[in-house]
Amino acid sequence: MILYHFTSAAHLRGIHQYGLTVGDVVTDIAGFKGKVGVWLTTSPTPEGQGLGGTIVDKSDFRLTVDVPENNLLQRWNKWAREKLSQETRVALDAGDIERTDYFFVYFGWLPTDRILDVASTITGRAEMDWGRERPQSHLAPGVPFRERYHWQRRTLRKVHEMLTLMTAEPVGGLH
Repeated sequence: MILYHFTSAAHLRGIHQYGLTVGDVVTDIAGFKGKVGVWLTTSPTPEGQGLGGTIVDKSDFRLTVDVPENNLLQRWNKWAREKLSQETRVALDAGDIERTDYFFVYFGWLPTDRILDVASTITGRAEMDWGRERPQSHLAPGVPFRERYHWQRRTLRKVHEMLTLMTAEPVGGLH
């Protein structure tokens, strides 16, 4: 099945090195729990995909991916109805997400050879040498498939720490 994955320039080299290995699929918003899965879509455009809210622009590049049709591939809406609480689904569907009908999650590894094309969403042109070195300040390290669960625990811990800091009571009651 041909699906799309959107990502930032910072993540291209790591994806080229290891393939699509990680993505955070929240399963319990209140409990900071989740699964590791790669987000995919049938939509060829990044609008309405919920890509905002990060320090990198995840709408920079569109990867065209040949995804195996097996039990690791799940249509998001069906899977979420069966696996997530109503509270978690509502929270995840808030914001700039408009196209959940187009979402899939792959709970496995999509090696680099499954990526058929990488195109700039700005120019529309194919990125022929998409695994090239980019300035180090812009690179996000790739995640080998065997390290995906460690990556997820670290990510969830960072999110929990940031949210705790954001909701902490100001010292001395000053706002």
